[in-house]
Amino acid sequence: MEVQIRRRKPGVERKIGEISEDDTRVALIGKVVKVDKLDYLFWLDDGTGVAVIETEENVLPKVGQIVRVIGRIIRNEEMHIYAEVVQDFSDADLESLEEIQELEKKVLPKIENALAWWSE
Repeated sequence: MEVQIRRRKPGVERKIGEISEDDTRVALIGKVVKVDKLDYLFWLDDGTGVAVIETEENVLPKVGQIVRVIGRIIRNEEMHIYAEVVQDFSDADLESLEEIQELEKKVLPKIENALAWWSE
């Protein structure tokens, strides 16, 4: 008997303003600008937009906190993110992280093309 393991799609690093229709799971980093303790929601601002994040009751961050959210995109009347992971990024060097992400966007496609060429 063969066991089928169903894997989730990875959370793709995105800016809120760059989320596309094709995205199903994303990883976002931003500042918490508002918290609703009754509905377990918070609003995340990354400079390109603001996303509403739905979370579990014991995972609500504080206003002003820098967090990373990995979650599933829910598209109803308005899009929001169901957080699977909320990480405190208050001590992260966000400028260096941004530089690394820009380098990845430039370099990774070239590496993938080279690997595809070698595997032919």
